[in-house]
Amino acid sequence: MNKQIKWVTLKCRKYLFVFSFGFIALLGLYNTVNYGLASLNFYSVQNTLSAWRTNKQLLTEESYSKAKQVIATARQRHPGHPLYIDLLAQVYEWGAIAGYEDRPAALEVSKQLYLKETKMRPTWPVSYASLAMNKWLTNEFDAELVEYLRLANRYGPKKAEVNVVFVELGLALYAGNHPFYNELRPYMSERLSQGMRNPQSRERVLFAIENHKAKRTVCRWLKDTDEFVSHNILRCNNT
Repeated sequence: MNKQIKWVTLKCRKYLFVFSFGFIALLGLYNTVNYGLASLNFYSVQNTLSAWRTNKQLLTEESYSKAKQVIATARQRHPGHPLYIDLLAQVYEWGAIAGYEDRPAALEVSKQLYLKETKMRPTWPVSYASLAMNKWLTNEFDAELVEYLRLANRYGPKKAEVNVVFVELGLALYAGNHPFYNELRPYMSERLSQGMRNPQSRERVLFAIENHKAKRTVCRWLKDTDEFVSHNILRCNNT
């Protein structure tokens, strides 16, 4: 009788082990497939945002709704991934800018998503640069914006996205004679130089300079600090 009990116990343990191993394998396969699909969703929306940014594709309500749905699906598949949170925040900002969302509400959603991302990646500079841009869009020039700029600069001294935010915001404030420009003035020459030296930010920095008709001003700022950018990229001698 004891032998039978031992035999049954061994069999149960064997089948339990096989079942557990199979369940873990299936769970791993499910997560792999799920995360793979989420990654495809992410890159699809990232390409869409890039096309909107460079005007290679018009931002229409249909393309906006599709992008929001696709990145929301990616978040459902992998809710803890900070890049998906960041991309959803960017999509909401585009919706606010284009008028497809209630602007204050969408920008607040975007801000909360960026703040959630900073808790997951507290030293990631792009999150703070994005929060600074969000404050600009809501026309809030305050101590909170100063702090976001400080953190973006601290954690991303050479980061392309940080260069772009400092240059775009700084030139806009300078052109508008806004008093908050004084907060960005100490960074401008360095961010302009880095922004044009870095291939990932050069195009947007040059566009910002052209958009604000600031070439003469920037050439004056960089004349004695970055001869290479001044002569070879901006071509200040031709101004």
